[in-house]
Amino acid sequence: MRRALVAAIDQGTTGTRCAVFDGSGKMIGWAYKKHKQIYPQEKFVEHDPIEILNNVRFVLKQAVRNAKADPKEIASIGITNQRETVVAWNKRNGKPFYNAIVWQDTRTDRYVSEIKQEKIASYIRKKTGLKISTYFSAPKIRWLKDNNVKFRDALKTNEALVGNIDSWLIWNLTGGESFHTDYTNASRTMLMDLEKHRWDSDLLDFFDIPEGSLPEIGTSLSKEGFGKLKEKGFQNAVINSDLGDQQAALFGERCFSEGDTKITYGTGSFILQNVGKRVSKSETNLISTCAYGNVDGTCNYALEGSTRVAGNIFGWLIDKVNMFRSMEEIESYFDRKYESSVYFVPAFGGLLAPYWDASARGLIIGLNDNSSKKDVVKAAYEAICMQVSDIFDLLRPAKNEIKVDGGVSVNDDIMQMQADVLGRKLFRSDMRESTVFGAAIAAGFSAGIWTFDDIKQFYRSGKLFYPEGNEEEINQRKKYWKKAVERSLYWLD
Repeated sequence: MRRALVAAIDQGTTGTRCAVFDGSGKMIGWAYKKHKQIYPQEKFVEHDPIEILNNVRFVLKQAVRNAKADPKEIASIGITNQRETVVAWNKRNGKPFYNAIVWQDTRTDRYVSEIKQEKIASYIRKKTGLKISTYFSAPKIRWLKDNNVKFRDALKTNEALVGNIDSWLIWNLTGGESFHTDYTNASRTMLMDLEKHRWDSDLLDFFDIPEGSLPEIGTSLSKEGFGKLKEKGFQNAVINSDLGDQQAALFGERCFSEGDTKITYGTGSFILQNVGKRVSKSETNLISTCAYGNVDGTCNYALEGSTRVAGNIFGWLIDKVNMFRSMEEIESYFDRKYESSVYFVPAFGGLLAPYWDASARGLIIGLNDNSSKKDVVKAAYEAICMQVSDIFDLLRPAKNEIKVDGGVSVNDDIMQMQADVLGRKLFRSDMRESTVFGAAIAAGFSAGIWTFDDIKQFYRSGKLFYPEGNEEEINQRKKYWKKAVERSLYWLD
């Protein structure tokens, strides 16, 4: 008897992975491939969408091989993706007009500053739940329209398609038959009415983006699916879920109840709290977003705070300034009891929540004659934790236990420091790949392979980190951290 397997594709900022799960929810095969980071000039961050598509096809086939499975056994596929990263392409030949403009890109900072001064600003916040920022998709699409003649001309002849990475992948994997996105990805564009789950005509007019060039918005978990795969051998596979990566991590952590909160430590840190089926009207510097669209078309919402830099702070220390040779060397310099006066604000391309300042720039401050690599490492670890703490000051989860996942979460020292700084208990599941896992269980549930009770039982064991720090000392560190952040703000103004 042929098995009904689930595959999940996680297209991230630095690479793409695919994992295959059997009927019991066990990961039986996976594959990963990095893609090139392109930095044409300051503020510009790009990816090659063709390279990403080729890598997706590679890891899908390789993961199935590694699972010792037949492609025909893949019954359902989940897709999750780096959010806010924009691709525009010609629907006649499938060729991109330009590189993908990545969520970290800040080339639109002047345009965004102008928008903040216009009457539309309060309307954007009210309709989309978002802060006006270079982070989101709409300013990037407008930049493409203003700066790429081929894209601009193709919009006039209705030959242009544009969307986040999920739409680019779905369109290609279904042979151009399906041009879709979901609530979570659409909610990151600054173009979707957050409560009605449709493109807002006033915002489309303001950004001068024709609705016909944008994907159809559907719920994140779909019984009917977003289309069948046209890849060779995968004729039985249906794309049953589509989720932005941080929403997939929320789903993978089984944060299904109101108040459930998770922190994902990847390239940046992403904190999401499930707030139920009503949009939060919070006026803080957090954003409201779709957590996931249910199979019945209803939506669970989330409050979110994100940082640009988490794990990539170590890449900067290793690859950019060559201070260390490897992550192992960095870890060898960490001493939890070491007292340091040094603070590291990694605002390499600005700061997101709760500051929303694209002009901020990084700094290391507090150096003295005795400062050493130990100070820099301690400050780097602390920077990850303090940025999350700044967001928690506004989020204030009612539940004491917080779920943690992502690459940085495997470091016990950082997780213990984070528990100390937050004064909260952290739970790290044995399933470390919560993003790809979330995409998988969303797809498997939508396809009827698993019940809701099934997915709640998968991977329940893990490790707890309890707060142990001295509250007075931590508050003093927070005080000086905020002083350091203040010095990094408005640097380019």
